[in-house]
Amino acid sequence: MEAAAKRQYRSLPLVTNPFKHGDQEQKREHTDRTSGRCSSAEKAELIHGPDTNRPAFCEREEARSIELFYDLFFVANLTSFTSVHPIDDKQTLSSYIGFFAILWFTWLQVVLFDVRFGTDSIFERTAKLIHFGVMTTFAIVGTKFDPTKRGGMHVTIKQMSLILIVSRVVLICQYVSVMLWAKGQRKIATPLGIHLAAFATGAILCLGFFFTFTPESTGLGYIVWYVIIVVEALTVLLVSSRWPSISFQHTNLSERCGLLTLIILGEGIIVLTKSMNYIVQGENFSKGIIAQIISAVLIIYSVYMLYFDQTSRVAPSATLHHLWALAHFPFHIALVLLMEGTSRFITWRNALEIVNHILDHYSNIWDQSTTSTTVLARQLGNFSNDILKQVDADPVKYNVTGYLTELRNASDINGDEAYNAILKVVLVLVNATLKFFKIEAAPNSTGPQSHARASTLSGPPGAGEDPYEDLWAALQVYDLVFGYFFVAAGLTLVLMAVLMALNKKGSKYYKGDWAAMGVRGVVGSGIALVAVVKQDYTSEERFMYSPWMVPTVMLGIGLVVLLDGIVGWVMPAAAETREEKGPGVKSIVVTLETAS
Repeated sequence: MEAAAKRQYRSLPLVTNPFKHGDQEQKREHTDRTSGRCSSAEKAELIHGPDTNRPAFCEREEARSIELFYDLFFVANLTSFTSVHPIDDKQTLSSYIGFFAILWFTWLQVVLFDVRFGTDSIFERTAKLIHFGVMTTFAIVGTKFDPTKRGGMHVTIKQMSLILIVSRVVLICQYVSVMLWAKGQRKIATPLGIHLAAFATGAILCLGFFFTFTPESTGLGYIVWYVIIVVEALTVLLVSSRWPSISFQHTNLSERCGLLTLIILGEGIIVLTKSMNYIVQGENFSKGIIAQIISAVLIIYSVYMLYFDQTSRVAPSATLHHLWALAHFPFHIALVLLMEGTSRFITWRNALEIVNHILDHYSNIWDQSTTSTTVLARQLGNFSNDILKQVDADPVKYNVTGYLTELRNASDINGDEAYNAILKVVLVLVNATLKFFKIEAAPNSTGPQSHARASTLSGPPGAGEDPYEDLWAALQVYDLVFGYFFVAAGLTLVLMAVLMALNKKGSKYYKGDWAAMGVRGVVGSGIALVAVVKQDYTSEERFMYSPWMVPTVMLGIGLVVLLDGIVGWVMPAAAETREEKGPGVKSIVVTLETAS
């Protein structure tokens, strides 16, 4: 009993040797041998002989719990930033991608360290705690993050620079600790020294930017962040390709990238359920809305299948493996925008159904009250109160009393005065509905394009255009969503084809490989080209007001899943060849018996 308690309540060392044949690793290997179990590295040595190109650090096939915990901080940041920074115009879209880039590359650098040198010690847990703090401060600063803004952003930009400095300093301390264990081993110390130089240079540049950036500073100085994070990532990956002793080939990097993909898909489900909450509040579970929800779920599930069916735990060559990891950056951006766009269009469809209900009900009232403005005003007022109560509208901002008075005082029910008053009442109801579903415009986002988009709802603009501005601007937001949604959906498939090519396990591509990649590329390009419809206002308007946006993407991705299955049956794939399967269990057993 006492021995079991000692094993359960082990003491945590101050530091741990991350390399093979360290004290902790020797104990583990001794336990494996005495218990009759072989590690994967030992099996490989027994079968193929010693491999001088294998990494010098302790290999792990699965991520530790603390590493998965760190991934949750990433997705929590992303969810928080998405909730406070809706993508309403090109400026917010660029700031969204910019924040995601900083977040993703910071995550990547921590992962690149963990998969090779991550251990369990007081020092490493303290470093991880600081990395948690970095992610937390990202969430705090992210509430005001918009570096493209010309004024009032200098404090946020300086705070972001300071956070990046802290992150680099922690990484420097971690790599210095590893170098101390590698003392006297040049093949390890040299590449790690290059790693340290890259992080030190990045920290110094961020520090200089912190002190030189002022409220009067103009231009694109913040671009230095993106140059730093990209150069750092390329340096670490290129150096690791040059020195096999610290490469990523025998690490769980593939698993970590896959887990982050899974978490982003989970974040998409969270966003989807939030949009469903609006449906419940609006009490509008129609057939069209149910079809939208089913399509969204099928999109997420199809992307999950296509990604994980093609991902191999066996790493290809070092260069391809590193490129595969980097390719996850644009893939994850496209995936996040696809999830966001899907949620936005479900909300959009729900709002449109209520708007159509408003317009249909107004037509019925008009048909029944064509001889009296007083009767029309009373019936329209009762209907307006019901709608405003249903969408929980602000009674001050969305007040139709004045417009109803104008309608009652109109001398001719068919005159311009009555028409304008009625139209303003309808527009107030439409704007209140859009507001309820969080369909709002970015500040100062009105213009000629928005006038064209509003034509089907507002009719020809007449005297007093102010009531139209909110509607025109809100519709312009979905002009942008329309564009990035289909482009992101198409790029998701195209980039999965790229990932499939880079994650090739064998020495050559088979017909099945080419067919699977070709299907992804062709269908993905076709979906992305749907965004070209924006060039024709009439066609885009007709498509946007139809229920086919989300189902169109679902059908495209579903077609890829279907063709993938057909390809798997008809054409040979590299994964099915004997060369890919390895020596097999029997070969391992025979070899072990011979060795003993």
